[in-house]
Amino acid sequence: MTTTQLTEEQKQAVADSVQVHKFGGSSLADAFCYRRVARIVTEYAGASDLVVVSAAGDTTNRILAIINAKPQPGDTASILLDQLENFQQGLITELLSGDLQQQLLQQSQQDFTRWRRWLAGDEDIAHNAELLSYGELWSARLLSALLQKQGTRADHIDARDFLLAADAPEPVIQVEHSREKLLLRVAPHSGTRFIVTGFIARGLNGESLTLGRNGSDYSATLVGSLLDARQVTIWKDVAGVYSADPRKVERVVSLPTLDWTEAEELARLGSPVLHPRTFQPVDRQRMVISVRSSLKVENQQTRIGQFQNTQPRGKVFTSLSEVVLFKVELQDKALVKRLDELELEPLVSWTEPENHQQYLVFHQNHLDYLTGWLDSLGAGDAITQIRGYSMVAIVGNRIQETDQFSTFKLQLSEQKVRRFALTQNGDSAVAILEQKLDNRLLNRLHSQLFNYRRSLGVLVIGRGNIGTAWLELFRQQRDRINQVMDVRVIGIANSRRLWLDYNGVELTQWADDFDRLARPYVLTELLRELPNAPYDELVVIDLTDAKQVAQLYPSLFANGLHIISANKRAGSADEALYREIRTIQHEYEREWLYNTTVGAGLPLNYAINDLRNSGDEIRSISGIFSGTMSWLFENFTKGVAFSSLVQEAKERGYSEPDPREDLSCQDLVRKLLILAREIGLNLDWQDIQVQSLVPENLRDIPLNDFMQRISELDEPMAAMLDEAAKDGKVPRLLASFTVSDEQRVTAQVGIEYIPEGDMLANLIPGENIFVIYTDWYSEMPLVISGPGAGKHVTAGGVQSDLNQLLGKLAVGAQRSHSFCPNA
Repeated sequence: MTTTQLTEEQKQAVADSVQVHKFGGSSLADAFCYRRVARIVTEYAGASDLVVVSAAGDTTNRILAIINAKPQPGDTASILLDQLENFQQGLITELLSGDLQQQLLQQSQQDFTRWRRWLAGDEDIAHNAELLSYGELWSARLLSALLQKQGTRADHIDARDFLLAADAPEPVIQVEHSREKLLLRVAPHSGTRFIVTGFIARGLNGESLTLGRNGSDYSATLVGSLLDARQVTIWKDVAGVYSADPRKVERVVSLPTLDWTEAEELARLGSPVLHPRTFQPVDRQRMVISVRSSLKVENQQTRIGQFQNTQPRGKVFTSLSEVVLFKVELQDKALVKRLDELELEPLVSWTEPENHQQYLVFHQNHLDYLTGWLDSLGAGDAITQIRGYSMVAIVGNRIQETDQFSTFKLQLSEQKVRRFALTQNGDSAVAILEQKLDNRLLNRLHSQLFNYRRSLGVLVIGRGNIGTAWLELFRQQRDRINQVMDVRVIGIANSRRLWLDYNGVELTQWADDFDRLARPYVLTELLRELPNAPYDELVVIDLTDAKQVAQLYPSLFANGLHIISANKRAGSADEALYREIRTIQHEYEREWLYNTTVGAGLPLNYAINDLRNSGDEIRSISGIFSGTMSWLFENFTKGVAFSSLVQEAKERGYSEPDPREDLSCQDLVRKLLILAREIGLNLDWQDIQVQSLVPENLRDIPLNDFMQRISELDEPMAAMLDEAAKDGKVPRLLASFTVSDEQRVTAQVGIEYIPEGDMLANLIPGENIFVIYTDWYSEMPLVISGPGAGKHVTAGGVQSDLNQLLGKLAVGAQRSHSFCPNA
């Protein structure tokens, strides 16, 4: 079968559904790292995604050491080979068991038997690339087997089975042949995660080839381009690209996005995260490269793509502590001509005609290559190396038009600048300094150049009354909020459809745009996509009453999202789920704000936390917790049918969508649980005594049937009203819990008869009241009261939570400047 026998639909299905992931050697350094990568592949790669892997840990260096030791006398090569075998087989025995372990051990033993025959001179392996290829092959086999052990459909692919290249200093890929072979291998096996060897290819004569420095990153984008994939994720030990090297500069920020030209310029200037060859195969119109941390998956990532950046802006301050100048005498015409043929592009070059000299500046890492190349030319005295120089640069779109460009030049005026240059494409300004770099200088330059506002992307789930009110409130207050952070609503969703736009949705006519632009979605699948959003932080605002959404809170936290919730289902979940939510929240250090779940917009949770943080102990909380029930009972008087009030509350949006949530006291129980857990009490549903107002025969019928039979509530409710009136009282629905000195908790929800003159009997309809007794407020309670229902006050409470989150994130940003070395 050839690709011409694959239908266009099959090819397009691969292009649309398959993404590529790449893990470097340090990501696979030991058994713990393998398990972490397997978890990432299971949770963050799609069912049909491809994973490109490097050799585990320092395997490639070990192989090179064996190759170099073979011609030497003694047993060094044999000893090194034994150590390599122990390392590789140790990984297999620690990670696998049963048949999978035996299968991989047998393959490993066959491989090392061949190596020993080669060492003994009994087998000719002409190309070092053949030996080097084993490192990637062992990684791919092992990761594939580990995924299979964990129940994932997986297989490995040796890239030499599809990737054909003509041998050259940089092998020339035979694109059409390679694409055909790869598609035939992948397309028939939807739902299988393939683990592919990086770094290696097959030559035209059947020999093994290596793809050179950073060959695995290049392999990943190459495989992505062959499949026409939309995204390649390169997993490293760092959370993307920063505004400067965090090892040298404090208070750096990670960059949500880089344009292709910016990323390529940064790579050309020696970025430790990016390499120029990585970008060679990329279809810039279609593909996005995501650079992401495998150590802290939830952290910010950098997406590299065609983002149509039109505004001039400097993004990255980069530096090299040592660069080498080559001074070329222009009189040597032959040498100048040969230098023009050099494939390695200098960081900066310039000519000084008056001195008949040309200067080329190169990265220190290229010195050995350049020295060897120049020696082969016999350049002699016509070219001179000059050491002791360094480089600083600022990279960004149309950099010369920015204030940062002027600041950069001004700040460098006090330094020994050998050359200041604006690159031809206008994406960087580079200064070559006649001095060693000092971290104090780098920090000062960075602080002068950048004053980033952090960004927050907001996904709103629930576009009902509260969602509509909050979106309008946010639109009105957006300019003030954005003085703190760049906050954008990137998505609006209901239970079935989602409108997602990473640039920020336009809120002026959002309801009409939602009807036009929203598409069907599945929240669990959206979790795979959301961490790719180009924002420093992400928050989900849950304005639903959906249990299905609340059950996903652990996954939301684990994917790096904060949560603002008006949904009471999570805070009042069964104890096991609640503890899981809290555990995952704390493990991933996410924020969860939910003040509106009790008291709508009232600052109840803030007051409780302030008391406890100040050292007070809460002994009891009681009162009327439901704005809906407050409205119902304050309007329920002689001659008024209770059922008509319930219908009106539903129509006004005061009640839950199903009024039985209020009438059965389930909503009140949730609020009571949330408050009790807020002060650290272990309270669950079965611990609360509940008096429902819904007759047994109406509890489980469909909502429409209940609303048609709602008049059946009138007679028992009228009898309750009359009974209370005999003693000059009125019925009110109260909730309370009390904590004894022995920390025993009693909690109840139900009807109580209150004297007509009592404050609990004379609330404004819809008002909540919370009566709080503490060690400090033991004689006279702390009373908090106000509107407890209504879309506008609840929207205001959500907005208050958002302001609280922004404050917490601002503090956290000042504390977080940790760095891990690159993979």
